[in-house]
Amino acid sequence: MLIWKPPAEVSPDVLMLGTSPYPVYLLKGKDSGVLVEGTIGAMGPLVAEQLEQFGVPRDYIARVLVTHAHPDHVMALPFFREIFPGAKFTASEAAAKTLQIEKAVGFFSKIDGMITESLVKNGVIQERHRPTVGAGPTIPVDETVTDGDTIDCGSFSLSVMATPGHSDCSTSFFDAERRILVSADVTPYYISEHDYWWPNYFTGYAAYIASMGRLAALGAEIVCLGHTATIRGADEARAFFEKGVAATRACHERIVAEVRAGKSPQEVGNAIADEVVAKLPPLLPLDFFQKNCALLVKQSLKDAGIEAN
Repeated sequence: MLIWKPPAEVSPDVLMLGTSPYPVYLLKGKDSGVLVEGTIGAMGPLVAEQLEQFGVPRDYIARVLVTHAHPDHVMALPFFREIFPGAKFTASEAAAKTLQIEKAVGFFSKIDGMITESLVKNGVIQERHRPTVGAGPTIPVDETVTDGDTIDCGSFSLSVMATPGHSDCSTSFFDAERRILVSADVTPYYISEHDYWWPNYFTGYAAYIASMGRLAALGAEIVCLGHTATIRGADEARAFFEKGVAATRACHERIVAEVRAGKSPQEVGNAIADEVVAKLPPLLPLDFFQKNCALLVKQSLKDAGIEAN
């Protein structure tokens, strides 16, 4: 089952909060819970409202986990730190380093502002959800983790898995006992109403494929995606990973074939960007998607040993 309309109780152990494009997950334990995803700034006030709707007190949140240091996954962290003062903020070492770079955080703030304006304009959020706590020159975390670590969350634990390909700092978390996986952006961005897959291997095609394979082998029964939906059911999760791998391979092969046929890398990337923009709400300008799709072309050509002119 694909669950794509938060807020929703995915299972007795998982709440999906935020909005479909920008979900936040609460992994529930006996005495405390873990909030996963730093999301965009506007989700901070919205998530606070949703937690209140579910009767979750703020002091129940013991930890906030960061999956990777991209602007749509970290900009609510300052707000979360303010409303969850007792929580420990955790990220990979690479993500934590990025969040200490003032230039990077400044760029993230610019992107976050653009997303907020689009969401308000399109009625996805209300004026009251505008970020009330801005990012400082940097965004600190309290603890760093690495591949193979185990995070003690009280009545449950999470295995830390480095899953690069989308970004070098991408990290997934797995609750082996309850078969709950937070996969972030390891799989393509799935636009269900069009059955369209947009692969996001921005830092490495082969690594992206390998990360999906690693997560698929876990046999998760709940998969919390970084965008659009949550998957419930082992068979559904397995099928989702299989389709994600197939879509990624198809995208890669298309890029390589079209460049070899004489199209310029820019032409190929822009064509993919046009397809994506046509299927998404108008949240960000076309050039944002063109730049991201240019990264796909770059990584595919690099993997194929083709020198881009």
